[in-house]
Amino acid sequence: MSKINFAGIVDHSTIDYPEKLSAVVYLCGCPYRCPWCQNAELVFNEGNCKPIGIDRIIDQLNENFLIQAVCVTGGEPLMQKETIELLRGIKSETDLLLKIDTNGYFPERLKEVLPLLDFFTTDVKAPLSERYGEVVGLPDRWEKIVDRVERTLNILKKWNHQKEARTTIVPDMIDKKEEIIEIAKLVDDVGFTLYTLQQFRAERTLDPEYEKIQSPSPELMRELGRAAKEHLPKTKVQIVTQQNGFEEIRCKEGEI
Repeated sequence: MSKINFAGIVDHSTIDYPEKLSAVVYLCGCPYRCPWCQNAELVFNEGNCKPIGIDRIIDQLNENFLIQAVCVTGGEPLMQKETIELLRGIKSETDLLLKIDTNGYFPERLKEVLPLLDFFTTDVKAPLSERYGEVVGLPDRWEKIVDRVERTLNILKKWNHQKEARTTIVPDMIDKKEEIIEIAKLVDDVGFTLYTLQQFRAERTLDPEYEKIQSPSPELMRELGRAAKEHLPKTKVQIVTQQNGFEEIRCKEGEI
C-alpha cells in the first residue's frame, strides 16, 4: 500500500462519531489558511506529520477492539489523493463505520469517496460570497473557493445518508446572526441532518493574534443556534462550547 502524510491517531473518542466510540485519524495538509485555525502544524505539514504506510494505519485500527467507528480528519483529508486508498482500505479491511471531516474544497475526490462513507461532516465556514475568502484567510481566491464549496454542496444534495454541516463562531470574523441565518438556509437546501455551531477557542492559533481574542460566550452561541433553528425546524441543531459541551437547540414551544 501507499504512504500517506499522517500525524497520529486518537484511539478513543466519544464526540467525533455520533453515538459511537470511534478512533480519529489525523492527516496533514490543508489548502486554507484560516487565521483562527487550531491545527497549524497539520496545515503546514509540521510537528508530528510524517509519511507512513496506509497498511500500518489500518493495522492499528484493527488492533483497537473497543471502537465501532473511525473518523478521518485533518487538516484537510482529501488534500492527499492517497486518502482515497486509505478509505477504501478501512472499508474493505475493517468492520468499522466510516466518517470523514472535510472543508469541501475537493468536490471530485469527495464524489469518489462518498460511496465508502457512513457519515459525513463538512465545514460551511461563511455565506457563499467574498466573506468565505476572508474567513479562510485567502481573500484573493474567494471566487475559486466558493465555486468548489458550491460543487461539494450540490454533490451532497444527492447523498441521502447522515451528513453534518459545521460552522465555527469566531468573534469579529463570523459571529453575526444574519450570516448564520444565511448559512442555515444553505444547510436546509442541501438536506443536512445535523448542523453544529462550534465555539472558537483561542489556543495555538495559526495567527498568534487570535490567541488574544476571547471565545464567544455560551449565551451568544445559544442565540446564534436559535437563529439557525428558526430556519431548520426539521434539522437537529446543536452548539458546542468549552463550558457546557454539546447542547441541542430545540424549537420554541408550539413550533414544529
